[in-house]
Amino acid sequence: MSRLLPIARVDVFTDRPFAGNPAAAVLDADGLTEPEMQAIAREMRVAGTAFVSAPARADAHFGLRKFTPTREVAYSGHTTIGAVRALEDAGRLPGARVLFETAQGLLPVGVERGAAGPVIWLEPPLPACAPFDGPLADILDALGLPEARLGEWARPAVTPDTDLLLPVRDLQTLHRLAPDLGRLGALGAAGRLRAFCVVSPETVEPASAIHSRFFAPQYGIPEDVVTGSVHSSVAVWLFEAGRLGLRGEVAAFTAEQGDVLGRPGRLAVELRAREGRPVGVRVGGRAVIVLSGRLRLP
Repeated sequence: MSRLLPIARVDVFTDRPFAGNPAAAVLDADGLTEPEMQAIAREMRVAGTAFVSAPARADAHFGLRKFTPTREVAYSGHTTIGAVRALEDAGRLPGARVLFETAQGLLPVGVERGAAGPVIWLEPPLPACAPFDGPLADILDALGLPEARLGEWARPAVTPDTDLLLPVRDLQTLHRLAPDLGRLGALGAAGRLRAFCVVSPETVEPASAIHSRFFAPQYGIPEDVVTGSVHSSVAVWLFEAGRLGLRGEVAAFTAEQGDVLGRPGRLAVELRAREGRPVGVRVGGRAVIVLSGRLRLP
């Protein structure tokens, strides 16, 4: 006897279909086994598939698990936003703030509703970036990044999610990257890195602050279209490099990603600082439902 589950395909960090980063969200995922969730994520063939269920904790609204096509991940920003947008579309959100029970603990997400649709804000714990002191030559070569085009405006750093942040001089350098993905994935696995995030201070739109590309072949994601999770760490990294100006206690900026893949995405990022130190960060954006229906399982 087959089972039918609600499922949605959502384009995240965009206000129009066929742009931004596609995610899938399966609602009423209670009772699914881990192999079933992995099989569904593999079938969806998007960077992130969310599975929303009833929580075990009384202080959470929903349980949430996230899978790439090849493995489960503890945190994925665009996948989380996709889940929230699917819940909003289904009329299931409790209000302007939703708490998810995840493998990393409670994950709060804010929802600001407006005429143009909701802006969904990820509110992760404040990340701390560590300087990367390992060898770079092989990584740069695998990325197709000449050492002379590495930027001097920030130091290479590693995020709490083990993403390597690399600065480059300009947008042309960033768009010309043609990584050897097999080699890059092997280097990432050997170095216990989740991904490689390459960032340019030159942007497509003048009002934006940065443009980035994100490669995670060892996680089954050759190049992610728009990456919500890394941008909280990028905000701290930029602040520590002196690249963000505060208005009062807040630095707000727009980040770009996905243009080189033909799916432009835009992220709103806000960092709060006090006495010269970051105290909080949030990353937000819009999302649109592209299709919804029922998933049939045996």
